[in-house]
Amino acid sequence: MRVTIISGFLGSGKTTLLRRLLRVSVELRLGVIVNDMSELEVDGDLLRDPENLNEARGNFASIQAGSISGAQRPAFAAVLDVWQGRDDLDHIVIETSGSTHPWPLVEEISQRPGLTLDTFVTLIDAKAFMEDFGGGRLIRELSHPQAPLMMAQIQLASVILLTKTEQLPPPSLQLIATHLSALNPQASLYAVNYGRISPEKLLGTRSFHLEKARQIAAQWPALTANAAQEGELGSTVIDDPRPLHPRRLWTLFRERLGTGIHRSKGFIWLASRDRDVLLWNQAAGSVGMELTAYWKAALVTNPDGKLIPEEIAMLQEQLQGAHPVFGDRRCELTVIGPERDLAVFVPELHACFCTDEEIAHWRSGGTFDDPWPKSLLRV
Repeated sequence: MRVTIISGFLGSGKTTLLRRLLRVSVELRLGVIVNDMSELEVDGDLLRDPENLNEARGNFASIQAGSISGAQRPAFAAVLDVWQGRDDLDHIVIETSGSTHPWPLVEEISQRPGLTLDTFVTLIDAKAFMEDFGGGRLIRELSHPQAPLMMAQIQLASVILLTKTEQLPPPSLQLIATHLSALNPQASLYAVNYGRISPEKLLGTRSFHLEKARQIAAQWPALTANAAQEGELGSTVIDDPRPLHPRRLWTLFRERLGTGIHRSKGFIWLASRDRDVLLWNQAAGSVGMELTAYWKAALVTNPDGKLIPEEIAMLQEQLQGAHPVFGDRRCELTVIGPERDLAVFVPELHACFCTDEEIAHWRSGGTFDDPWPKSLLRV
């Protein structure tokens, strides 16, 4: 069975790519393994489909609380052991966490005769690559703390996808392409926005060459370090039923983010938008929110008058045991960065939750200053 690895640094667009790939590859029987470094499962929740892709059907595995190249490598190996002999899957797709070193994954796959690594895809956030890595110069000079990890992900790739290219001018994109070609002249390079790329460029390409990968790993001992970089980053999970104050959250991420917080993602609600389940997605200095669903506690009031009594009764039953004030509303976020930066930033993020007085204001129908875009992409 052939395998495609989707790799890339934090926030490069791996989950967006995989979600689109699943939508346009319905004729293939895909098995999916997804890895979250944090204890909070975000990517797994976004990808799991109760009808087509889930653990019960045996075609989905979510591994969290550590990278599959490090602390969770045994769990990753166990899934491969079970899946390698199956004849009800056409292809396996693996989405790594941002801190994953590629060589241990290559080793695990190559040790199983029932599996063949077909394509190694690395996604690169063009804007972050330009701002944080000098367009690739700091990677080539190994003068950035994350340079060995990024070097490994680039050099072992057979396909490189440059994402968020619309945020940079052509000269910057040309500079990035020049550095990437020097780091890996054999890889196919594509510019991709919102995961839009033909599946044929990612599945069944037969573009990965194991011997070349072995030679690269031998030249760069850092590539074989299972978890050396993983230990440099920490993660904190925030789980709170209270709403976030929209203005304080906006101010925090615009003025206090800095370069220390690499990533934050999860599901949130704002006091000004108490109906919306919002997907929060921050990578380096880029922040986004998307509408992903509606809270049952909001729907049960039938604000649009579209629900029949039986549907309202079903929602009320599902809300049994929920929070007496907020219902099923909840903010669940994972924040990733160096421990010293987390120690400063996380308390400031906690201060963005509404106070008792502000919650009373919300309950009475009060309004809140909300600078976030009024129109959000629906996912």
